[in-house]
Amino acid sequence: MRNVKKGEFEPGLVLSRDVEDAEGYKLLRKGTVLTDAHVALLESWKVLEIWTEEQKAAKPAPEKAKEAEPPRSGGNAILEAAKLRLRARFEGSLVNPWMTALCNEAEKRLATPRFWR
Repeated sequence: MRNVKKGEFEPGLVLSRDVEDAEGYKLLRKGTVLTDAHVALLESWKVLEIWTEEQKAAKPAPEKAKEAEPPRSGGNAILEAAKLRLRARFEGSLVNPWMTALCNEAEKRLATPRFWR
C-alpha cells in the first residue's frame, strides 16, 4: 500500500482504501481501478491524497455508457424505474466523459442502501 499525492494520480492505479470526503461520504470504493474520468473527478473533488496498491492494474477497465434498459421482472421495479429516470436526465450529455462518470456514480449510489442518523 502506498500514499499517492495530488498530481500523481493516474489511470490504472488500484485503490487500497475507500476515498471519502471531509464528512465521511464515500466518493470511490476500495478496489476501484482508476480511469481518466476518475482522475478528473478526484481533482474536481479536491482530493489531496489516495492510498493505492503497490502494483498498477494490468489494464484500466474501459468505460462505456450503459443504455437505458426496461425494468426487469423479478428485480426491484422501483430501483429500475429510478435508474431509467436518472438516465433520462443525462440523455444527450453522456458523450462527455465527466457526465458519464457522474451518471454512473449516481446510478451506483441509487442502489446503495443508506442509513440516516
